[in-house]
Amino acid sequence: MDKKETLKIINKGREKTEAAFVFCLWKDPSLYGDYLAINDGKKATLKNEDAAFYYNLGKAMYLQGYKSFDHISVTTFLDRKTEVKKKYEEYGGYKEINKLMQLVNPENVETYFDNICKMNSLSMIYEKYDEMFSDVGRFENASNNDVYEAFDLINNSVALITSQATGVEDLLITDEFIEELNRGEDVGLNYGKYCPMLNYTTLGVPRGDLFMFAGHSGCGKSSFFYNNMVIPFTENGIGCCIISNEMRSKTYKILLLVHVLTHELNYWSLTRKKIKQGHYTEEDKKMIAKAQAIIKEKYSSIKFIKLQSDNIGVVFQHIKRMAHQGITCFCWDTMKSDEVFDESMWQSLLMNSRKLYHIADNLNISIIVTYQLALHTVNQRWLDAGCLANGKQIKEVFSEMVYMRPLWQDEYTGQKYDCKPWRFKKNSDNKIREQIELDPNEKYMVCFVDKTRNDEDKKTILYKWKGAWNQWIEIGFCTIMNDHRSF
Repeated sequence: MDKKETLKIINKGREKTEAAFVFCLWKDPSLYGDYLAINDGKKATLKNEDAAFYYNLGKAMYLQGYKSFDHISVTTFLDRKTEVKKKYEEYGGYKEINKLMQLVNPENVETYFDNICKMNSLSMIYEKYDEMFSDVGRFENASNNDVYEAFDLINNSVALITSQATGVEDLLITDEFIEELNRGEDVGLNYGKYCPMLNYTTLGVPRGDLFMFAGHSGCGKSSFFYNNMVIPFTENGIGCCIISNEMRSKTYKILLLVHVLTHELNYWSLTRKKIKQGHYTEEDKKMIAKAQAIIKEKYSSIKFIKLQSDNIGVVFQHIKRMAHQGITCFCWDTMKSDEVFDESMWQSLLMNSRKLYHIADNLNISIIVTYQLALHTVNQRWLDAGCLANGKQIKEVFSEMVYMRPLWQDEYTGQKYDCKPWRFKKNSDNKIREQIELDPNEKYMVCFVDKTRNDEDKKTILYKWKGAWNQWIEIGFCTIMNDHRSF
């Protein structure tokens, strides 16, 4: 088979695939954020002239801030671009675009793009191999290893070009880099209002990375991250979105209502349970009305998405779209373990965690994942990545990993495994420790900092939890007996 025929077979269906890819971007312009550089280099990803035209037009509109490519938006954008407008009309105008957009599903954009990259890779490899074999004499004095390295170099260079891999950087410490650090831009999203010790240990919730908050079912994971992270973020003007596959929006609305009633209006007559039960007094109704006004003014930026299926692609799609709309922090509540070890489940979890990391990194957003541990670890005193099957691999993906459980009775003051909580005395320049005696009638939760890239790990921090009002009070550091082999 000659070269022309071979390349024709390799690129079979390219026109349709490139069109499908481009019109996925047109149908959901937020996706352009992931594909802004694909035709910038010498080796263009899109080979078809029509596809390249629509791609570049859509890219220009996206960079101008257009969120939707409807007929009016495109007409307005092209108003003074005579040459582009002429070509656009020659292609059939918006009528043709609308017809093609109806045929594609943006959820398949990655598959279309992968197929385009595959065709580009095969074409380049074939042409480079053909060039190499056009002069077989060049290998006359080569060793077997020389041959291997020559072709391996070709394969690697092709992969770097067609996969849109990140470029190589040096590690010079420039003045701009120092100024960036000096401005505190490497510090994560601050949640120190209610959790100053934990916040200082993890240096906030990092941007461009993943933060895991794990525990067993019913231990208060959702209550903790919502009250201690989402609410302070929102008060600081940070857009937050909760994505839940388990709880309804009603649960988070009640948590927000009880928070405003207690923390902002100092009204303690309504607990979470009483809010659910209803039959409010006139005083209750009066305070609820005040809370409604505060929530509308201060917390309306919190968004919620209830997942109706296990399709992880939907999670990725929502995150990408809303990140381009200004949301900075996403909370996925909840990833789950399984009672029975399932290798395919763990491989899927690992793969999805890596995809989440790449999304966070590319969009420079924070992603908090709450994770429900399996019941068979409920009697484990020390919590760490050992609670996760394939924990070492999962641990590589997350920047910060915190686990939480209730404090056990034998860990209270004076008991066999007394956790001996302490904190630094105020105005002591962090030198004098103050021991804390625990109230046997109160409920306490302990957080295990299993991994952090910003401080020492293996720290344990104690909280008093008043569940009726979802009030968390950071007590101090404590010492939990480690009866488990850690990672």
